[in-house]
Amino acid sequence: MVWLYVLPVSAVFLFVFVGPLIYTAWTALHETTYYQIGKFSGLNSFVRLFSDSDLPSRIWTTLVFSLGALVIALPAGLLSAIVLNNLHRFKRSVRSLFLLPWLMSQATAGTIWLWFLNPNYGPASAITKSLGFGPTDVFSSPTSALVAVTLMTAWWSYPQAMLLFLGALQTIPEELRESLKVDGGGIWHGLVNITLPYLRNTIVSVVVVLLMLYVQMVTIILVTTRGGPIGSTETLSMRVYNQMFDKFDLSGASATAILLFAVNIALTLVAIRFRRKESL
Repeated sequence: MVWLYVLPVSAVFLFVFVGPLIYTAWTALHETTYYQIGKFSGLNSFVRLFSDSDLPSRIWTTLVFSLGALVIALPAGLLSAIVLNNLHRFKRSVRSLFLLPWLMSQATAGTIWLWFLNPNYGPASAITKSLGFGPTDVFSSPTSALVAVTLMTAWWSYPQAMLLFLGALQTIPEELRESLKVDGGGIWHGLVNITLPYLRNTIVSVVVVLLMLYVQMVTIILVTTRGGPIGSTETLSMRVYNQMFDKFDLSGASATAILLFAVNIALTLVAIRFRRKESL
């Protein structure tokens, strides 16, 4: 009877995860012409991947993009959760407002920001023109384009951190807050001595979850910049997409996907190690 319950879940897991993973690894070990798999080539696709002069810059872009979005989304999510936790009136309305970015799909969020920042007819250009600064053209410069997609991603994803923090805040004993008030402690003392220590494990979990999300992010970058200009916003996940659908390099895309999978394995091991410590 136990196997009857386990079998459907195992079948779905094999079909959705293990099967595509094995196929990706198999493809990376073969020559490909467009989407046709040819003869066995061993580790040639991995040799081409690690000998590519653009790979270090793509890894650097991935790190800057992921860590930059994390640095923005983490405190924004924590601050929003603290505001909601201490709000007594209009709590549902404010929570819905804070959750609005996350309720959109990545494609919708990217399209809205692409329209807003359009140099010809976007509202941002109308504002900057009225102030005498000229039209906005953030996607024409490598640096500003990377900053723009990082900010968009942080704006879209911070509600996920907010929800996790909000759940953790509601587990803090109210007696501690009352004791702090009796001792004359203010908001800053409560944050440093009560809130942050209690949220330490949650903060680590949120960091791991968001980093895994950012490392695999494709849609917002695809909608706004497609990895440009001059490859300045092409992260490793965007490189997989471009190799697959623009260059039709199936084996190269599979090798890069395996590299991304290794990064996700490392993040997962960190999460498992943290969970074990937390359970102890």
